[in-house]
Amino acid sequence: MKKLELEIENVQIAKHTDYKGYKVRFTINQQQYVLLVGKTNILFPLSLIHTFHEKGTCQLCNKLVFPSKFSQQVCPTLFNRRKELLAYFQEHYSEQF
Repeated sequence: MKKLELEIENVQIAKHTDYKGYKVRFTINQQQYVLLVGKTNILFPLSLIHTFHEKGTCQLCNKLVFPSKFSQQVCPTLFNRRKELLAYFQEHYSEQF
């Protein structure tokens, strides 16, 4: 797999409580994101959202992001790489899926 040029840290993977799948929380440059993953027979990426604790500008997409535990603000930059990100997490954190 091609190496991601992103420094991904603080990865937490948990089963999602509202649907069959997972929530993958992680940070890049001290900004927090969540990859939502569905699961049937295979894992597939659903969405990728910002989850900032303070109002700020996303360093990846330059969007103004408001703090929220339940943010629905998609990060277009990471959303476009969600398949690549899921492959990265499956490769490096396979035991958590």
